[in-house]
Amino acid sequence: MKRLIKVGIILNLIMTVGCGMSKTPDERTVQGRTAAEKDSFTKGYLSSSKETEDGYHLFKSKTGGYTMLFPDDAVLSKEFNEQREASFESIVYGAERKNASIMADATYENKPETQDAEANLELLSNTTGYTGEYEERKEEGRRIYYASEESEIEGAMSYNYFGFIQSAGSSQAVEFIYNVSCEKAAQACRAAEADHEKTAMKIMKSVTFSKE
Repeated sequence: MKRLIKVGIILNLIMTVGCGMSKTPDERTVQGRTAAEKDSFTKGYLSSSKETEDGYHLFKSKTGGYTMLFPDDAVLSKEFNEQREASFESIVYGAERKNASIMADATYENKPETQDAEANLELLSNTTGYTGEYEERKEEGRRIYYASEESEIEGAMSYNYFGFIQSAGSSQAVEFIYNVSCEKAAQACRAAEADHEKTAMKIMKSVTFSKE
């Protein structure tokens, strides 16, 4: 239920800020301003007004603990935003793309418990309702435990990509959930499923811890 409430708030946020978010990249960046830049709250988390690479800004956690790529057509939610000093932060952002509604959750923690991958993956599975196994990927300075799942609910398709990014040299970790929802009849969205997964993994792999 909590996740459904999040979806509703994010969609409302997108409609408020992003009437232009479904436009082409060129149209979205009229006068050099992307949706992420137009929203003052979101802009406060960007390391620079310039894109780090095409389609992405660099998100910098208020904890100072990590950075990651942030889609330039996305907007952060004020309602689902929490920080506890430098040890915890939870953010949610949304975007509208290719007839699809995108919602992403990123939760950062810096405490000894993050080193227990099995326990944290169990928590992630409980959050997403996932019952399968995770694929482990080793990146420079971190490990990524990744899984994906799709489901159909009342004529709508939901694609879920999620992972636990664990620092290899400290007690830091980020739980990341990337959800794509669209009507089953929306062929453009379904055809772009591989692109959605590629985007989710790109963001997860971009997570860089800064207190190691």
